[in-house]
Amino acid sequence: MAVIGFTANAQQKKTLNSYISYATFNMPGNGTPYVETYITFDKSSLAYVKNAEGQFSATIDVTIMFKQGESVKNFGKYSLSSPSVADTANVSGFFMDMQRYSLENGTYTLEVILEDENNKTEKPITVEDQLIMDFPEKFCFSSILGLESFSKAESDGSNTKNGYNLIPMIMPFYPETMNKLTFYAEIYNAKKQLGEGEKYLLNTYICAFENNAKLSNYFFTKRMNAKDIDVIINSMDITNLPSGNYYLVIEARDRNNEVIGLNRYFFQRSNPYYQIDNSLLATINPENVFSGKINNIDTIREYIKTLAPISTLVEKDYAEELRKTEDIKTMQQYFFTFWSSRNKVDPQQAWEDYYAQVKRVNASFNTINCKGYESDRGIVFLKYGAPDRIVQSYNEPGAYPYEIWHYYTLGSQRNKKFVFMTLDIVTNDFKLIHSDAIGEINNFRWTTEIYQRTYGTYYDYGVDGAADPDSYGDKAADYYYNPR
Repeated sequence: MAVIGFTANAQQKKTLNSYISYATFNMPGNGTPYVETYITFDKSSLAYVKNAEGQFSATIDVTIMFKQGESVKNFGKYSLSSPSVADTANVSGFFMDMQRYSLENGTYTLEVILEDENNKTEKPITVEDQLIMDFPEKFCFSSILGLESFSKAESDGSNTKNGYNLIPMIMPFYPETMNKLTFYAEIYNAKKQLGEGEKYLLNTYICAFENNAKLSNYFFTKRMNAKDIDVIINSMDITNLPSGNYYLVIEARDRNNEVIGLNRYFFQRSNPYYQIDNSLLATINPENVFSGKINNIDTIREYIKTLAPISTLVEKDYAEELRKTEDIKTMQQYFFTFWSSRNKVDPQQAWEDYYAQVKRVNASFNTINCKGYESDRGIVFLKYGAPDRIVQSYNEPGAYPYEIWHYYTLGSQRNKKFVFMTLDIVTNDFKLIHSDAIGEINNFRWTTEIYQRTYGTYYDYGVDGAADPDSYGDKAADYYYNPR
């Protein structure tokens, strides 16, 4: 399941807030695979007018296209009405629209255009994302769909799937008030691949987004009978899951313990009441581990600070407070625990390999105000490694200096990019202004920032609010969509 969020200015000093997510499913033996789109609107962000019933409602024009090159393979174009309200002064809540589109296996550009019908002074906004339909004739999963709720279906409806009424999550964000992670997925072609009467193991677990480390308290296994199609609908208790970014992983293994299928669902958790248990750190004797040899408190403070780009949110918060103390022993214990959780066999070598990369980014990305590992480029480099391609454009007429980093593979993600910009090349301080990678800043107006140096607020940025890549020799969008 993928999520895109976007906003646009609206009349009445409002900002149109909307989110789109989508999930892909197969129909083995019955038809073409399909994608479901889920567009959610913040009611309070829309412009309302009085309708025929004397109430107030908003109308959004929606266009969804699935393209391969210049060819449109499927699309939807429709007007969507909000629920009616009697008073626009205190509008709150969300409403969702779901659609289904058949698509053959392949790679597509998903383009979504939204326009507030009651606010024609503002231009429509456009967001694009890459969508892959990949359902081979062997064991595979559908997307994992995060659910707000589900129930047994009495009859078929727009939210019905395999006998269940499903209400998808608006966004993959779970605040402290939500203590259950509920999800739905489908399994295809198990019987075709494994054979009649065969069994396999289905493992479900949560791992950290930053390092893919499995969380021991969030793992369960079920023995499954091989079928042509099967449904998974389950919940996990996340009451004690710390704040941070995670993957929910569904993994299938055959009788030889070989992985035959795997899929992931990215989600974010907010749990401000969780704290690292110091009693676990106390079991580490610094005299017996490599970190005990780091006996200068300023040195270990600095070493701990360098860990921020690859730390979870809880680790960052804990380390920041720990660095303020004079407790070098706990620092040594924490430093060892951090690296042993990432490499139990040789935590010291893991640290030394990482520190070599820290030195590399310090040499390349130091700025006037911060060290290289604290800069945006340094953080991305340490989190994801060296990019496969870098476009450096420092002297393009009308543009601030910028760089576009392209990663062919980013964990389970493909073809992801990062855009950095600086107001002054002398400072070497490039800020991340946009990325299409999961968990990173996403700004569909990123070209506006690059070209505002010349065009300012008077430039015609086109229907999606972005600078027209064909105007005045502008190259940024071309470099982005057609990496060199």
